[in-house]
Amino acid sequence: MARFRIEHMLELQELGSSTTIHIVFGFLITLLLTLLQVNYQKSGNPFETHGAIMLLFIIVVFVYALALAGISQPTSNSSYLPILRRMCFISGAFACDLLLMILVPPFGWFILVLCIYMFVQLLFESRQLILWCFEQTFQSIKRFTSHAFNILGGWFQNSIQSLHRATSRAFHRSPILLPTQTEQQVVEIAVINA
Repeated sequence: MARFRIEHMLELQELGSSTTIHIVFGFLITLLLTLLQVNYQKSGNPFETHGAIMLLFIIVVFVYALALAGISQPTSNSSYLPILRRMCFISGAFACDLLLMILVPPFGWFILVLCIYMFVQLLFESRQLILWCFEQTFQSIKRFTSHAFNILGGWFQNSIQSLHRATSRAFHRSPILLPTQTEQQVVEIAVINA
């Protein structure tokens, strides 16, 4: 219990220290968007001239928001928090960089190289955890599909058995008259004589 409290306090402390970074990213993104608006006030629309960069900016900001929400939620499983913190930092820096690529292209390209380097480093350092997450996801999918197929197979088997019982009852209740013993003997004699 005491260990959990200490770990929880450390997580809150790490989140608190990263709060400053997120405030800085929020300020920079707001400032750069304002400068972008002023820059393109009379000369057009950045979505028309730099459509791919702006679309990528929206995606990166969405990833940043998801990662920030992930590290802000209290949880007992904290194995993925270091990855989320780094993803949050990288996506925040990358969002600022995409706006810099429009406003100041040479500096934007330099920051892009740094962001790519940090992302590759994150992937390399977290490869075991990433593989474990993929394995857990695959196992969950495997269990779900196995369970679904078991349910579907049981339903199919029950349907076939129900159909078989219904046809058996239909044949046993049929109004076809059965031959009497005398009629059977006549048929047997006719077969023997033939």
